[in-house]
Amino acid sequence: MSGLLLLVILVVGAGAFAYATTPAPSMNAAALKATTTVYYADGKTVMGELNDGVDRKPLEPNQMPTSAKNAAVASEDRTFYENKGVSVTGLGRAVLGVITGQSDAGGGSTITQQYVKNITGKNEHAYTRKATEAIQAIKVDQQYSKDQILTSYLNTVYFGRGAYGIGAAAEAYFGLQDPTQLSNEQAALLIGILPAPSAYDPAVDSTNAQKRYSYVMNAMAEMKYVSADEVAANPKMPQTAEQQKPTWFEGPNGYLLQAVVQEVAGLDNGLTVETLDGGTQRIDTTDAVATAGLQIVSTIDPNLQQAAVDTMADKRAYPTSGRPESVRAGLVSVDPQTGGVRAMYSGDDPKNNFDAVTYGNAQAGSTFKPFTLLAALESGKFSLSDTFDGSSPQTIDGFPVKNYGRGNGEQFGDINLVKATADSVNTVYVKLNEEIGPDKTAEVAQQLGAPVAKSETDLLSNVLGTSTVKPIQMAQAYAALANGGEVRPAHFVASVKQGDAVRYNENTNPTHTFDKQAVADTVYAMQAVTKKNGTAESVGNAFGNRPIAGKTGTTSGNKAAWFNGFTPQLETAVVLYNTGPAPDFAQLSLGSWGGVSEITGGTIPAKIWTSYMQKALKGTDIEQFPKPSRQVSSNPTPTATPTPTDTATSSPTDSPTDGSTASASPTDGATGGPTDGATGGQNGGQNGGQNGNGGGNGGPGQNQGDTTAQAAGQPGVADRVAARLNQARPGQQAAGGPAGPGARGQG
Repeated sequence: MSGLLLLVILVVGAGAFAYATTPAPSMNAAALKATTTVYYADGKTVMGELNDGVDRKPLEPNQMPTSAKNAAVASEDRTFYENKGVSVTGLGRAVLGVITGQSDAGGGSTITQQYVKNITGKNEHAYTRKATEAIQAIKVDQQYSKDQILTSYLNTVYFGRGAYGIGAAAEAYFGLQDPTQLSNEQAALLIGILPAPSAYDPAVDSTNAQKRYSYVMNAMAEMKYVSADEVAANPKMPQTAEQQKPTWFEGPNGYLLQAVVQEVAGLDNGLTVETLDGGTQRIDTTDAVATAGLQIVSTIDPNLQQAAVDTMADKRAYPTSGRPESVRAGLVSVDPQTGGVRAMYSGDDPKNNFDAVTYGNAQAGSTFKPFTLLAALESGKFSLSDTFDGSSPQTIDGFPVKNYGRGNGEQFGDINLVKATADSVNTVYVKLNEEIGPDKTAEVAQQLGAPVAKSETDLLSNVLGTSTVKPIQMAQAYAALANGGEVRPAHFVASVKQGDAVRYNENTNPTHTFDKQAVADTVYAMQAVTKKNGTAESVGNAFGNRPIAGKTGTTSGNKAAWFNGFTPQLETAVVLYNTGPAPDFAQLSLGSWGGVSEITGGTIPAKIWTSYMQKALKGTDIEQFPKPSRQVSSNPTPTATPTPTDTATSSPTDSPTDGSTASASPTDGATGGPTDGATGGQNGGQNGGQNGNGGGNGGPGQNQGDTTAQAAGQPGVADRVAARLNQARPGQQAAGGPAGPGARGQG
């Protein structure tokens, strides 16, 4: 008896020592990984699933399908709800192995023990592993409820097809996005193949898969989880889906996933989430995003995204004939009210490793001109009716500039800022940039999110868009104009959740707010671009009475062509540019292709924009832009005394209606423009006759120069502005002879 007592004491003592010295289980790195799912803005349509080979979609206890829990208990551990984490006989054999050193002592594994094995990743058959596993299972059983343990087990066990956990398995085998819909029969098959999931996959071995299915169904009937009638009615295992190779990152939409993942990884202050073992993890790399088990809702509208992809695949909108393979095309739509990106086309496939919207840069061209206009209007020293000399070429403060067009460029007389915007007149805008200071243009560009290169901050040429910018930056900038002046950073992520916990919500607060009236006037001028005789007249024609504001842009050397435009509810930037090979991606000429001799912003980019926006705006309300401070025409009819009116419209018309504003171009009546001081008569007449840009507002005469009588008349708006600034009258400089090649015309 004393020997038996000693043996009992030894066994109990050894067990107590083993229990005291064995730590609770901790999850290995693989067990902590979970699949991240990215959704479109509707929160339902899946954009992509991200993982590094471990496809795991953890479920909360209330999400775990009852069918799966019942099948697991019936098949794997019928005493699960009664045992303490191990079976008594299994525990005895494990402890005996510790005492005797028998490596084959073994022991039956409960669900709790299997869970411990899954999370620790220890699969060796040594007695030490079995003993440690048993003791850790007891500790787990004491620490967690049965429902928590069963949920954790079903979240970590491997089901084959790369699926870890029942959530991923339900999708991999049956295409179920909602695992709570898993039927008893489907659960029986999944639990049945657990002993050898890859080998028992119905697609690999249907015979053994059927046997395992029948075994689990019968076990569930014995446990009263299903009825005998249900078993009899479903003798054959359910049909499984064909295994599909993930293609999430292929095609144009692959760029969306890249942008979403990069944005989450780069969130300010990082993103901290919980791990499956109750710890925390900082999400600051794309790999961490892909394996953190997140549910990311993007800002991308699935219908608008499809419209973007369809448009870029349409040869009528984006011709392929003669197009160099190196041409980059970018299209990006932004919601002006939130800054959320609604659609993006960055190229055919991410395998080309060049994102034309968020990575690539192109010269901005004349799409920068509205920034100078906004800076001028916001200063309070200029209005849309102010006139400037539009002749070409000119040398302004030592900078030679010419308008778009052959030879010396297109010629304009004294024109207002609406006309200068509609026709993208370089000489006027460089002069305006000189008067406000190019640093003010750079400041506005910076505030809008499309910064000028530091080396160009003080250069007059920055108004012509000589800096390179990312298309998404220009979309953000124009979205602020569309919403009345509130700058909201363009972004791809609306929210991030982990299970039921919200980890991030988009920030739609503006980073800067411009004067609303200055913005309204800027947008008013930009509407003239899409109206009769504007550089994008075709766009306006396509949309009828829907107001469209925008700007074309064509750069020096024909290296980039833009149309960036918007309605109050949607902003879209389209750009074409050409680059050399990596790593420099040097800017190259777009060349001539697609039936177009010279690609400008008003040609193929405007056609792409129109095709896409017609789809995007279909069925939406026609919204009006805010009214300008006063109505100014881009194509006035000469008249001696404009007729006053009390009505202002929200878009430019073809005749002036505000008696207090100056005419858009010189008139022939007594209200003619100002003189240039003492040279008003003779020199004004000479320049007016030879170059069409003299004082030029006088009555009939051979050279149409300013007369002495007119010089003594009422000063024009430009004179009043010049007086406030203590500067010479805008456009005072004589046109003279050619001033050199200057800047390339910006269309």
